[in-house]
Amino acid sequence: MNERPDRTCAPGGPQAPRPAPVHTVTPAGHGIPVSLRHVLRGALVAVEGGLRRAGALEEIRCETGRAVARTLPGAATARVGDSLERLHLHADTEQITAIRTDLETRLRPLAEAVLRDIARALEPQGARLYLGGHLGIRVMPPQRSLAGGAPSGLEGFLTPRDAHVDSWFNTAVNSVNLWMAVGPVRRGNGLVFYPDAYHRRPRHDGRHTLVPGQHTGPPMDIELAAGDILFFAGDHLHASQPNTTDETRFVITKRLCLGPPRYPRHATGWVPYEDPRLLGGPLEPLAALRSRLTAGGVRDLLRAWPRRGLPRRSGRSGPAAAGRAR
Repeated sequence: MNERPDRTCAPGGPQAPRPAPVHTVTPAGHGIPVSLRHVLRGALVAVEGGLRRAGALEEIRCETGRAVARTLPGAATARVGDSLERLHLHADTEQITAIRTDLETRLRPLAEAVLRDIARALEPQGARLYLGGHLGIRVMPPQRSLAGGAPSGLEGFLTPRDAHVDSWFNTAVNSVNLWMAVGPVRRGNGLVFYPDAYHRRPRHDGRHTLVPGQHTGPPMDIELAAGDILFFAGDHLHASQPNTTDETRFVITKRLCLGPPRYPRHATGWVPYEDPRLLGGPLEPLAALRSRLTAGGVRDLLRAWPRRGLPRRSGRSGPAAAGRAR
């Protein structure tokens, strides 16, 4: 294992978030030296070049270029070229939204393959891993370029989302986020964490808004190079920063669970996690059974029954149902 000292961001102004300590590791050989138990205890761990190691970074950027070409006129596509971070200079909000929506479908098989590869490459964890079907395509242009307004329902995907923990929505409390930087993540366009609030169970108002007056501690932000993967516990209190840089920030997210998923009683939704041993074979329809046979799964079934008469399919949903965050 090749490790570097904890990585922090450059200092900001007096009102800026403090730099967060991110422990950075470099994959060695065929393994990824990350302990998910350490992550679930609150550590922020970055795998340097993790998407490149998986052979996926260039493929994701190429597929994004094809989505740009399907959406923008030829001249605008040529001006964007490989500079996806400049997308906002050549596409309006509606076009960026269309590109993001296109990628939700186009990148899903690749993202699922990447998650399976990462799960196999992780050092032994001492518990079975379950893979989340959620896919987050997070294309966040600078705030000033959204002056004409942005579509509702895309908080955390196209526009910022306020401080939250993921299990308020629909994820398991033992869920780990893989926040994969397709382009560079800068101070001023990334995530803000509140480490002091971890395990304090911050309260929300029933509409996913943090109740004021709670101790959260100082905000801390992060930087990532293109291709880095940040591992962090979904129940960290975190928020997406309003993008004050001159670059479009592009990240994709997946999730996994260490051990069988555990859902909070008061979550407003539910998403399944799948047993990777059953994927790709005749038992694949049963891959999410362990996740379904939980109190959270039963509650979701009861919520869905009056509307459709049938449970929803495993984890193949968009932003409205699958993990609004960051």
